[in-house]
Order: sequence, then C-alpha cells, then structure tokens
Amino acid sequence: MKLQYAPHRLSTTVLLLLTTGCGDDATSSVTDTTVATSTSTSTSTSGDESTTATTDTTDTTDTATTDTTQRSPGCGRPAPHPAGGVQLELDVGPEGDGVRGFFLTIPADYDPERPHRLIVGYPGTSWTGAMIRPYLDLEDQGADLLPEIFVYPDPKWRQFEGWGEYGGWLLGPHAAPADGDQDLVFTARLLDYLEDNYCVDRARIFATGHSWGGDMAMVVACFLGDRFTAAAPVAANRPYWFEASPGDFIDCPGRAAVWTFFGAGDDHFTDQEFSGQYGDACRDFWLGERACDGPEAAEELDLGAPGECLRYQGCTSDTRYCLYAAEFGHQLPDYFSAAALTWFRGF
Repeated sequence: MKLQYAPHRLSTTVLLLLTTGCGDDATSSVTDTTVATSTSTSTSTSGDESTTATTDTTDTTDTATTDTTQRSPGCGRPAPHPAGGVQLELDVGPEGDGVRGFFLTIPADYDPERPHRLIVGYPGTSWTGAMIRPYLDLEDQGADLLPEIFVYPDPKWRQFEGWGEYGGWLLGPHAAPADGDQDLVFTARLLDYLEDNYCVDRARIFATGHSWGGDMAMVVACFLGDRFTAAAPVAANRPYWFEASPGDFIDCPGRAAVWTFFGAGDDHFTDQEFSGQYGDACRDFWLGERACDGPEAAEELDLGAPGECLRYQGCTSDTRYCLYAAEFGHQLPDYFSAAALTWFRGF
C-alpha cells in the first residue's frame, strides 16, 4: 500500500489525565489515551507490499561506549508507561500550540538503568504518528537485540495560505506558508519529557520521517542540531526552509549527521526541472554545511544499484545521499528501514 495524501481526521478518545513534568515547565501535563498495541505486529506499508527489504541487519554490535553515553535525568526512574505502544498527549504550552499528541513505543525489556537510543519518526501530510509507525517499519528490524525507544509525533491540523487545510509541520522561520517555530518547540519539549521520564542516551537521539515528515526531520537536524545526533529524511521537499532570503542559506547549530533519501522517479514533486532535483538540492545544502569535499568526493555504499547511495568525504559529520530507484516513486526504497536503523546504531 502506498502512502496516501487524503486528509485523515483524528478520532475522539476518552482521556485519562496524568500530571507529570516536562523539562522545566511545571505546568506541563501528559494525557494517556490508552491506545496499547504490540510492537511485534506492525506491517510495512512501504511501496509495494510484495517487496521486502533485503539489507542484512545481523550486525548487532553496540558501538555506544560509557565514555560518550549521556544519561538523561530519567535514568533510574520506573517507566511511567508499560512496554509496547501507547498514544499520549503533552501540554507543551502556547509556544508549541498547546496540547500535542504522539505515539510512544517502549521496548519489552526496557531497563531504567540503561540509556536507550531515542528515534523520532515524523509522519507526512495529514498522517498521525501511529499511522507512520508501520510505514517506517523501524521496530521490526531486530529491535529486540538492541532496544530503542521510538516516538512518533502527530502534526497539527492547520490552514496553510495558498495550500489549504492539512495536518502538517511548521518548518521554522523561513518556510512560508509553513513558517513558525511551534513544531520545533513541540519537538524540544517532547524530548525534555522523554529525557525526564525515561532512561535516554542524550548523545544518541535520531530523527527520520517521510515527505512532509522528511522536511521536519531535516529541519530538526539543523535548528535542533545540538540535540539530534543524526537524521535520515526521506522524500523531502527542496530545502527552502533554510533560505533566509533567496539563495542566502542559514548556518545550522550543532553537528548532526544527515543521510538524505530521495527518489529518482518522485511523482509527488512534479515541478522539478530534472529527476532528483530536490534531493540534489538537499544533498548540496548539507555538503556545504558540513564542509565536505564536494559531490564528486564520495565512496559508494552497498545499497541499491551502483552509484545509488554515497557517503561523502572530508565532512565534519557523516553526510550521505541515496538517489534511489525510480520504481519507488515518492515512497520509501525497500532497503530504507534496515539501512537507517543500522546507521543509527553505528553512533
């Protein structure tokens, strides 16, 4: 099944209010909507259902060391929610557009004394976190061997001038008509909440997402680059959100590594002047931002066809790009889920 762009409204659920802290905001609260699910029953909706990823994920070496692990304040505290999946809401204040939803998955063998990697998955247009979870298909990639905490934020329904009403992300101050800092505030306070209540390795926090969610994953890698270790955006737009004025690109704080994925046959962005133009534009932004040696100074990764996936040389942080096969259109390539999780685990 392909990812659809038709609007989806959120259903009304009876809420149980639980008071808890979020960062330094004493007024924050989290609401449990008690949507419990099993982490082992997700079915991938990536591209063609008959196509499955073949990337080898048997390497389970944990490269994290005690020298670089950064324990969050939640280490040593009992988890406030059981293992599995739960739909929650968090009051992030007016700066983050108030009460916001997210789907949280805790591993079955969660250990409150062990810092866990945290992976944030952003949904695309008018999807929810619970909907993008099986599409990204990260939790079925051997997560029982090296458990992570996964969180999938919900976008807010908004009226975007000239576009219409969608569930979509605000992408920082330069992204009109999707401009605004509210979703950056939401993300930062969501990280605060998770770090305060769970044992998170603050040196290993990652972002990914598809389409508009890929935009958001790329945006947090820049504007929240001091909190995210790496990001793997898929099928994102051209990086107009990084232009303070036409052709004048901003500098990003932090040193987040970025692996951009874009389809050579993307059929959603129909105004590209050539195949892969928007993906190349995202790649070029990060090549410049990370002071790489240029698009020709690269080594091939063993993914897809020859030359499809590259790792660039001379960069201050790991910078990669896959211009994946046209057959996948605007959808995820079949190797994405396994490759992205393996990469995240390499930090």
